Amino acid sequence: MGILSIKNKITELKNRLYILLKNGGIKLKLIGFTIAIIITTVVILSSIIIKLMTDSIEKKSFDVVNSSITHIANFSRQALLERTYENKLNLSELVKKIEQSKIDGFLDISIYQRQKIENTNKFTYLTGFKKNKEAIYLSDEELHKQLTSANSESILKKDILINNNTKAYQFTRPILYTFKEQTILLGAVVLKYDKEAIYGIINKVINISILTALIFIFIATMIVYFFGLKFTRPILEITAAANKVSKGDLNLELNINTADEIGVLSEQFNTMINGLRERNHMQKFVSGSTISMIQEDTKQELLLGGEYRTQTFLFSDIRGFTQMSEEKTPSEVVEIVNFYLNLQAEIIKKNNGDIDKFIGDEVMASFTGDNSLEDAINAAIEIQNSISKQNIYRKEQKHTICNVGIGINKGEAIVGNVGAHERMDFTSMGSAVNLAARLCSHAKANEILVENTLIEKLDNKYKTNPIEPLKVKGFSQAIKVSSIVFKENMP
Repeated sequence: MGILSIKNKITELKNRLYILLKNGGIKLKLIGFTIAIIITTVVILSSIIIKLMTDSIEKKSFDVVNSSITHIANFSRQALLERTYENKLNLSELVKKIEQSKIDGFLDISIYQRQKIENTNKFTYLTGFKKNKEAIYLSDEELHKQLTSANSESILKKDILINNNTKAYQFTRPILYTFKEQTILLGAVVLKYDKEAIYGIINKVINISILTALIFIFIATMIVYFFGLKFTRPILEITAAANKVSKGDLNLELNINTADEIGVLSEQFNTMINGLRERNHMQKFVSGSTISMIQEDTKQELLLGGEYRTQTFLFSDIRGFTQMSEEKTPSEVVEIVNFYLNLQAEIIKKNNGDIDKFIGDEVMASFTGDNSLEDAINAAIEIQNSISKQNIYRKEQKHTICNVGIGINKGEAIVGNVGAHERMDFTSMGSAVNLAARLCSHAKANEILVENTLIEKLDNKYKTNPIEPLKVKGFSQAIKVSSIVFKENMP
């Protein structure tokens, strides 16, 4: 399995875990919390009980060992001193009786006699549980050194492993004889004690504790799960509803009737949905720039005032609207105007523009950024081409067709809140805005007018046709403008 495959498996596992937590996180937390409490309680109680049991059993076991090994060492002292056959026989009988008594935990008792062999002190096997020893000498070199240097009857204890699977304690007591204030080491008693005799009951208690904990965990999990279902079902309903709202679906209403905080949350959620519906409808009457301004200043009071900004403005006006409005019914006029305004609004938004406002059959849009002039011209060209295509279809369907004239200008404008304290509008104004509106009023059907100085800055990016300078209201000198050549108005 490659590294990429392992990463994909890990990612898939994370996704599944996320979905599991997302769909039942509270139930899992309740179950986890309950399990944690049970486990913590069992662990604490078991630790205390097991510690007390271990201390008690160890003390009693070691007391038995100490008493037995001391008794054997004292009895062995006389046999090793006299070295008579009868004493050695009595010593063997003592060991045999201890073996036959089958004291719990006693694996072996061996008695060694210290002898000098080839100028070396060695401990030779004398008697014990096991008659046939593979080694007749005490083979533990470390223990041999400790015994050789022993001058007290202290018992040495160490951990050993018998036959590679039995864990045991090895207790060794030196057999000493004191004569004329001189201590003589005669031998040693080695007792091997099975750890299972001490810790077997402890392990049983641990197993019982684990089994009890698992039973309680299972019972508690079932209780918490079914309780959690009742508790989390309305929360999941609210979560699903919130997910739909995040995707723009506001046509829903929760019906959760519980006399608790969940019911209150459901009521507040429905109130929020109603507010979002109202806000959604109101946004249709407000420009995107206005919404952005409000979002940026949510913590401040909205005040009248403005600032200078460089923007590109596009004005588009339906030609022949006055005559059409006189010949058609109001509902027909509204349907026609809405069709063309909607078409233009989508294209303007697509080209990074913002609809400032609709003025009857006229559109005022603004563009910002370094490429705002190109965005506005591209939007105007797309508007004219789209209207031409739609008009072919509408003409075939015997629908009323319209054309628009577009004026574009870029420059510094005052942008801000204009109006009264109780009713204001976030808009742009100034000579740059006025010139765009004047160019729009001069533009013929299927025409896009832009000031020459702006066109020149675009390095012939667009094909243009110069027209006669326009005498525009509010401007002392005639404005040199050009008409943008696009696909539908090419000769």
